[in-house]
Amino acid sequence: MTTFRAVVVWRVLLAAVAVAIAWGSLLPSEDLPGNLLLSDTLLHLLGYLVLGALAVLSRFSWPWALGIVITFGLALEVAQGMGGSRMFQWSDLAADALGALAGVLLTARIVREVDARRADRDRQQKRQTRRERRDRQRNPAPKRAMNPVKAAARRGAPTWQQVAQRQGGKCWLCGTRTYEQDRARDAAGREALGATFPCVDFVVAVESGGTYEDANVRLAHRHCAAARRANPSLTQFGRPRRTYS
Repeated sequence: MTTFRAVVVWRVLLAAVAVAIAWGSLLPSEDLPGNLLLSDTLLHLLGYLVLGALAVLSRFSWPWALGIVITFGLALEVAQGMGGSRMFQWSDLAADALGALAGVLLTARIVREVDARRADRDRQQKRQTRRERRDRQRNPAPKRAMNPVKAAARRGAPTWQQVAQRQGGKCWLCGTRTYEQDRARDAAGREALGATFPCVDFVVAVESGGTYEDANVRLAHRHCAAARRANPSLTQFGRPRRTYS
């Protein structure tokens, strides 16, 4: 596909060549350079061949390009006959038409070949893109395992329910079960949690560099966890009593 900018450039060149041909055709014969090495008929052939080629490159369809260039040549021949300094010549018009026909047909064939190759290349590229997309869908690239520390940090702090589901409902410090029912509400409707209510405890405290990895997270009684935080060297814990029945 030809871009809009390229079409504009070709049409500007077409207009410039047309102006140059019109100037040379309407100039009195005595003002023309006398040292031209080419005959007048050959100049007509070459000039309109270039004009026809530029008309096709300007993205006019070849019948329109041929018609525009021949009409342009006919108009110039008529203007020459009416001007008095030059005369209408059928031979020049025939040379114009022959040059235009050669330029239009030759360039149109080249443009078709170039467009066909470009379209074929685009189709192959699209097929390749679709094939690669299907291959990626059928065989997705394996996801890289995330660093456990980063994965845990992304998940954030777990709830005691999550820890209990993984590790069971027993306190890791005293070895006895935790009680979700160990709680009560006061007269104002505020909830109070008892000593055996489950909570999340960290082997290494987060403020001391501990992480949210499963290996660093434990389920504990609220009483046991508080006792361990108050005395980190404590190694034996007795079973706490339920605060609320």
